[in-house]
Amino acid sequence: MTKEVGVHWICQACRQAPAVEDVRDDDPRQPYSLCHECADRLRHYALRPIEWFNLAALHGWTKFLLHDDFYDQDGEASQPDVDDYATDDMRAPTLEMCAGSLERLIDFCVTRWRLGKEEFEAFRPFATGTVLAAIEDRAEAGNRQVWETMVQLCANVVGSPAAPWVRAQFERAWRDRSLFIWAEAAAKCLPAAEGLHKTIDALKTVQGRDLEKQMSALSWFGAPAVLDWIEARLPRQDVTASWGQLASVSDLNWSRVQSWLASGRPLSLVAIDALASFIPRQGQARILTILDPKLKGCGDRSMIVHALRTYEAQDSAPRVATKCSFIIQYVNELRTE
Repeated sequence: MTKEVGVHWICQACRQAPAVEDVRDDDPRQPYSLCHECADRLRHYALRPIEWFNLAALHGWTKFLLHDDFYDQDGEASQPDVDDYATDDMRAPTLEMCAGSLERLIDFCVTRWRLGKEEFEAFRPFATGTVLAAIEDRAEAGNRQVWETMVQLCANVVGSPAAPWVRAQFERAWRDRSLFIWAEAAAKCLPAAEGLHKTIDALKTVQGRDLEKQMSALSWFGAPAVLDWIEARLPRQDVTASWGQLASVSDLNWSRVQSWLASGRPLSLVAIDALASFIPRQGQARILTILDPKLKGCGDRSMIVHALRTYEAQDSAPRVATKCSFIIQYVNELRTE
């Protein structure tokens, strides 16, 4: 869907020609303001890299017409619906090229599929207050993906000075089902107990599969209190591995694992899944790679092997047998502290 507009601003993609169309094809609420040529390239998944970058910086890369189904992270089209696609050497800027401008650096972060240490460290030359003000302005103007990126930057770049702003973002996080994103900022920007208690309170009314999805927000706090929460909220049946993963990043110690194994199902299943989460492997959840959890208080891995074999003798279900076999096979790689 297209709407002709008067020439009041520059094309959001090329930033050279006048904008004469509002393209609303994938988001009527936040249209792309484009020149005719860029609008045509957008619809044919054939933007040149700098054009994709400029649009993704404003709108986020998760919109359908900018999605990673059609462009790589450098903005080059992977499925152009034209016969003569060419980038014309109009490359998207690199991190190094953006690092000298705070606004352009934020643009770069919005276009990334994932952010990491390199992007966060690029903000060091800028004053914290200046960064926070820019983040607040961009979050206010942006859609959900842009807002989530700003919350992530607050968590990893600004820290405690962002506490008032992070605190004020809770309602939006809950409304947009972005509790996981908000919780990282809460863990890193708010007083230690505040973010955890706010997150636990938010989960009181959540049940079933929805709880399993949203409880991952508790992962950021690394708090033993989460283990108590697991004991209180764990369902009696259909216990998925997500419960064990959450336990593994919540300061889990060997004595608690032993207690859970001795208590039998369902907590024993959580204990086994948690032990498996301490073993790094391909395809593991990204949160485990980020947090790198370690089992506390177990100096002798042979105790783990003995405990699992003892438990398996009482519960030989295929799920248990498979997971115990995996842990025993790779017990020397199980991360401990």
